[in-house]
Amino acid sequence: MMLRKRAWDMMHDEFAMVQDDASLAEAIRVMRDAMAESPENTAVVVKDKAGKLVGVITIWSILRAVEKSVLKDENLRQVGETDWDQAFKNACLICTQLRLDDYIERDVQIVKPNDPALLVLEHFLKRKRHWAVVVEGGRIMGVINISDLYREMTRDMIHLF
Repeated sequence: MMLRKRAWDMMHDEFAMVQDDASLAEAIRVMRDAMAESPENTAVVVKDKAGKLVGVITIWSILRAVEKSVLKDENLRQVGETDWDQAFKNACLICTQLRLDDYIERDVQIVKPNDPALLVLEHFLKRKRHWAVVVEGGRIMGVINISDLYREMTRDMIHLF
C-alpha cells in the first residue's frame, strides 16, 4: 500500500555520478550512458572527493551550456560560405570544455531513506523537480525519479478500480 512506501522503496542505489573536478564532457557521457539504460535518468549527482553531495547536473544544465557555446557561436550564425559541420564541431568542443562547476545545480532536493512516499510526492510538487537525491548522514544513498514515484502510486491506484 502506498502509505507504507518509503523513499528507500523507490530509490535507485545505482545512479549516474561524477566528481566535482570532472569535465562537462564527462558529465555528458555519464548522463548519456544512464539515459541509454533508462530515458528518465536526466540528472547526474556531483560529489566531492570525500563523497559528499555537491549538487546535480541535469539535462537542463547541459542545455544551458549548449546554448552558451553552440547556439551563440558567431560562425554558426553567419549566412554564406560557412563550413557548418566544422563550425558545429568547434562549438561543441568549446561546450565540452566548459567548467562543470558553472553548471552544477546546488539547490538539490534531498529526501531521507525513511521519508514516506507522500512526503516525497510533496517535495516533487512543491519544488517542481523531476528527481530527488536520497541522503542519510551525509552519505548519498540513491536517486528517485518522478517516474519511480508515479509507478508506485499508480500501481496501487489501478488495483482500487
